[in-house]
Amino acid sequence: MPDKNYIRFINSDYKTLFHLPDGGRIRLTRSDGEQLDRVCRFIDECHTQVGNWTYHICEFAERMEQNGTKYEPLDYIRDMEFYPKHFFDLSDGGKDPAYRIIDETETHGFAFAPKGAGKGMKYCVFELVPCPGYRPRPGKVVMWGGTLQEVRPQDWGLNLTKIKGITQKPKAHPTHKH
Repeated sequence: MPDKNYIRFINSDYKTLFHLPDGGRIRLTRSDGEQLDRVCRFIDECHTQVGNWTYHICEFAERMEQNGTKYEPLDYIRDMEFYPKHFFDLSDGGKDPAYRIIDETETHGFAFAPKGAGKGMKYCVFELVPCPGYRPRPGKVVMWGGTLQEVRPQDWGLNLTKIKGITQKPKAHPTHKH
């Protein structure tokens, strides 16, 4: 099976902002408010095609910053293997399911169990524990829920659009009978 290619979008300081699947779309919002949607193609780890133009990922970030253009994903990576796995302690006994960490802020993270978990424990918001010199690590769960409405990740500063785009099945479009 061929490796999957994901496009990394960064700012001019090389900080990762988000990833897109190959063929995913971004929305460019120009400084005058005009919005343009563009399909992106993976070229290699450091280059991507945005619409009809090929960029080094830092060149793209620098040009967008110079123009005052903001960019955000319209599509999200739905392959759960892309997201870090973590086992949160659900109980004293039994096998705990693997959760996938979908989003993080400076202080909190959001994870969900794609293969299912106990009732009311499909989603969780957890604290991030600082580790000097390293990436913060998942800490104590502060909220469990069986639905996104119960957990309310947006109240913790997490990106609800991203979370829904990854964890919810796309809505089926009605088929037309001929």
